[in-house]
This record gives sequence, structure tokens and C-alpha cells, in this order.
Amino acid sequence: MNIPAAASAPPARRLHGTIVAQTPVSSSMHRVEFDLREHVPFLPGQFCMLNLAGDLSLIFARPFSILATTGSRLALLYKVVGRGTARLREAAVGAPVTCLAPLGRPFPAPDPRPRLLLAGGVGLPPLLAWEARWGRPRDLCCAGGRDGGDLPWDLLGPAWRTSVDRAVALPAERPAFAGNVVELARSLLPTGAPPHVVLACGPPPLLRAAAALAAERGWDCLVSVEERMGCGYGVCRGCVVPRAGGDGYATACKDGPVFDVLDLDWARIGGGGGA
Repeated sequence: MNIPAAASAPPARRLHGTIVAQTPVSSSMHRVEFDLREHVPFLPGQFCMLNLAGDLSLIFARPFSILATTGSRLALLYKVVGRGTARLREAAVGAPVTCLAPLGRPFPAPDPRPRLLLAGGVGLPPLLAWEARWGRPRDLCCAGGRDGGDLPWDLLGPAWRTSVDRAVALPAERPAFAGNVVELARSLLPTGAPPHVVLACGPPPLLRAAAALAAERGWDCLVSVEERMGCGYGVCRGCVVPRAGGDGYATACKDGPVFDVLDLDWARIGGGGGA
């Protein structure tokens, strides 16, 4: 399936700004917003390389999928999984930041076929962005979490169906499927359902399960991979992923992060680690 090249997306710029909001949106996720002093156009699936400035700066910037932009403000959704995200969580409103954005190959705009969106954990931002920009009533949007407290309910509009590993801490008005997000999709789209295009983002087990579901149904499947990144534009080659057929390696930052599942060797793809 044709995926827009990064070169056809808005050009990346290095911007400077400040944190204007830090908000917990679930037991594990935070929404942070920056004022970068100018608008940052992006396509769903693209990301930024973010660093704190001054005394809080890190040696390497960290990659984050872009959740939304409004005017000069850019919003991200993140979990604290390592030193960089812990430092970001500790940063106060007004703290300076540097940002290189937008980067990477995005998810494509829709064609007439409905989409099946499968998001797990911090795989939510690019798919929330896709649904906000291009979502249609016939698309099916599914988000999974560990339990009810893990899901950012205020960000999940009425189009989103949810699954949880453990059916605890669920809002009374928001029931959730007990199981993983791909099992949820199977229950809602039984065999014989109209052909969908699968868009998935999350940890490798979710992406493998999404690829398996698409293969069984004969559907196209595009995934956004989560890998450690050093530069964000393909120079350091710290984020390589194996191509299918033993055809070398692709960089997640420049050749991706969005790939057709058929282009990757899933037997050799593992987890990325904490940022």
C-alpha cells in the first residue's frame, strides 16, 4: 500500500518554545503542550524530536508522536518509561524546550475502504490524530489498556471502543471489552465483514497480532513502529528495523515510522525500550 514519503509531508523545522500545560490524563499517561511560537503543520503518524533546554537538557532528544497542533501549540501524549520522560514530567510550566518537527512517513489519507484503528498504550497519539482529521462513521476505532485507569477517557471520543486486560477501575458509563484490542476488533468484525484497512500503533505484540488479523482477512495493514531514535532523520541509524526477505534494514525515523506490514521481518522485530 502506498505510504506518503516524508519528503512529501510538511518540512521539518527546529523550533524553540516553552511548556504551557502538563496534565495527567490517566493513571499512566500525561498530556503536555508547548507553545513553539509558530504553527507546526503535520500529518497523522509523524513525530517530533523533543529536548528540554537549559539545565534540564538531555544529551539526546527523544521521539514523540504528535497528538495535535493548534496555532503555535503542539500537544503530545506520553508515559514515564525512562530518564527522559521522567525529566519531562518534572518540568514545570514555562520550562524551555527545543523541538524538531514534523518528522517521518505518516499514515496515508483514507480511500473508500473503511479503516480499523488499533491502538495500545502510547500508540494512541497518531491514531487519535488520524481519527480527528479523517475519521468517518464507518471506521472502527479501538484502544486498549491494562485496566480502566490506564485509558485516557477524556481523549477517547464516542467513535472509540475500548478493551482492558483487567476489567477494573472502569467508568460506569464506559464499558470495555475484557481482552486485548485485537480480540476486541475480531468480536466487532466477524469473518465476512467488509474489507478494512488496518492502521495500528503500539508494542510489537499488538502489531504482530494486527498483521495476523489482516493476513487472515486479506486486508492491507499499516503499522507505526516504536523504536529508540537518536537523530530522527536517518543519519545515526540507531532505530533500524529488519526488512522482509532479508533485504537489509530500514530506519524507523526516515523510512517509517509507518510501514506496510509486508515490508518488515516480524520474526526479528522486538521492543524498543524506555525513553
